Amino acid sequence: MTQTAVAVLACLTVSCQEWRNAQATDRAVQGVLLLETQDYERALAEFREAVKLNPQLAVAHSRMGQVYVTIGRLEDAAACYQQAVRIDPFSFSDVLALAQVYQKMGQTREAVRAYLHAAELEPDSFPAQLNLGVCYLQMQMIDQAVERFADSVRIDPDSAFAYSNLGVAYDLQGKYYEAVRAYKESLEKDEKQPMVLINLGTTYIKQERFTQVHEIFKKALELDPRSPVVYERLGYCLYRQGQFKESCDRYNQSLGSQEKSSTAHAGLGVVLMSMYLKDTRQADLRRQALEHWHRSLEIDPDQTKIRSLVDKYKLPPTTQLVPGL
Repeated sequence: MTQTAVAVLACLTVSCQEWRNAQATDRAVQGVLLLETQDYERALAEFREAVKLNPQLAVAHSRMGQVYVTIGRLEDAAACYQQAVRIDPFSFSDVLALAQVYQKMGQTREAVRAYLHAAELEPDSFPAQLNLGVCYLQMQMIDQAVERFADSVRIDPDSAFAYSNLGVAYDLQGKYYEAVRAYKESLEKDEKQPMVLINLGTTYIKQERFTQVHEIFKKALELDPRSPVVYERLGYCLYRQGQFKESCDRYNQSLGSQEKSSTAHAGLGVVLMSMYLKDTRQADLRRQALEHWHRSLEIDPDQTKIRSLVDKYKLPPTTQLVPGL
């Protein structure tokens, strides 16, 4: 083959590839238009044809991943976003999307790696920093979680969610004053957060600030009057204050809303046994306490402390006479 023929063939090859690339872009554009009309199957078909024509067209892989997320096919979405990121590792939107898919799939370590990549590309990305904190909490890496949530509130000081998560992380560190401050910041942004009120009240219990506990839980009950968690924590609070009858009432209210609460049964058993120990003539209190502990263990058998209490206070076996022959 002459040099001229080789040159012509090379030009034809380049022209052919340019044509395929142009066709791939056109198919991807059609896919985007179909995606906007929520015609997902036809959009997928266009994106598949686009990547056949040009496997290096990152946007087609990315948009295919977007469709798969929308229709709930997360594994396929992850594969598409992985390919998009391989082609263009500097695409922040694709790296972030991949991290979010991993997180939805429960693949926390993979999500962390992807979020770290996203945070390197855009250090001031609120979703990257916030979700890194959430993942670190799930992995019990509390110090790292605090660092990321602190970055989140720096980036978006108006985010109630970021402050509430920072409060949780501080609480797990045992930094209760910092946790209280973060919860209060969250509630200033959005006062209608029952779970944040519960967390704040629980931190007050740990500090034995019982007056504040009652005030906070009153606000929580205004938002959710039947909250079993609030009644359960109030039961514990009143027990710690020596108000046993009122404590029993609150635990019973908790069980009225959520019968299968191992912690409420366990707590009520502790209160009833404490009442029995103050007046051992009331034997029925002992039986009631043991029954609530048994119910608690039926719901959650992995409670070493409750098992030891059952062993310590269990009723002696009833002596039965064997009839003579």
